[in-house]
Amino acid sequence: MVDNQWIVPYNLHLATKYHVHINVEICPSISTVKYLYKYVYKGPDCAIIIVERRADTLGQESNVQAVVANGEWQNHDEIKAYLEGHYVSTSEASWRLFSFRMHDRTPSVTRLAVHEPRMHTFVHNDNASIFEIVNSEQNQKTTLIEYFQANIDYPLARKFTYMDFPSVFASTNGTKKWTIQHRGCCVGCLYFVNPSAGERYFLRTLLTKVKGVVSFEAFRTVNNVVHDTFKSACIALGLYDSDDEWNACLEETINMQIGAQLRFLFVTILAFGVPSEPRMLWDKYKEHICNDCKATMQRRGIMEPSFEQIESWALHSL
Repeated sequence: MVDNQWIVPYNLHLATKYHVHINVEICPSISTVKYLYKYVYKGPDCAIIIVERRADTLGQESNVQAVVANGEWQNHDEIKAYLEGHYVSTSEASWRLFSFRMHDRTPSVTRLAVHEPRMHTFVHNDNASIFEIVNSEQNQKTTLIEYFQANIDYPLARKFTYMDFPSVFASTNGTKKWTIQHRGCCVGCLYFVNPSAGERYFLRTLLTKVKGVVSFEAFRTVNNVVHDTFKSACIALGLYDSDDEWNACLEETINMQIGAQLRFLFVTILAFGVPSEPRMLWDKYKEHICNDCKATMQRRGIMEPSFEQIESWALHSL
């Protein structure tokens, strides 16, 4: 039986306009970026086998080096190996000949600092003295510190979390001061914080939930009660009484990291985070945590491993 699954997706308008088959797909997920990055940089599948007689005189050309392999001298032409292993398609060659832009980025992204009080980083002149560095007003400013000031200066700012702040306000590179932006679009990106970082991790959690704060102490204040730590504030707000923070952490990380890094993060969560349902976390994200184990097992001679074998391999590597 033939049904619509036999029909290749196509765009009727583009196909009739250009008289060629053009497949148009919309990929709105951030996972697309991860896929494209891995696809472009994974390298092509290439195998070169050469049978030749060893030259009596080695190193006759500048790009030929004499190397020892298995106890015998061989010629290694790096330029020739690169050219044979490098492929440029007609579309890429034409694009480069016309000097078109090779990449673009939109919308712009603003990196948002995440740090505890007086624990921020800054760039200083090597010739400056310690006194000048410590007392420099410019060195005391970060996007987070100026976020507090913006909540004081602008009533509008109190309607947004730190994460959503760049969608309405713009930060200057020099002074870090936030001002209302009148054009363009920007996305805020918080620096990743590992759960093992302790208080800084809980501060990052608060930055994604709490609005209108004017100081670090305000982050620790819940229902007019000032808590001693950011962790206790998260518990008071109900952000730490379940595995929601670990689910959010893993959901964010699977779009940026692959199996080995995810396994390291999972072990860190088990060791320092004490999740309430670790088996549930494993069952939910095990496909992502194990996504590089199949290739590793194939290199070890197990060509078609079952998922149970892959899962066992990943658990053994934790």
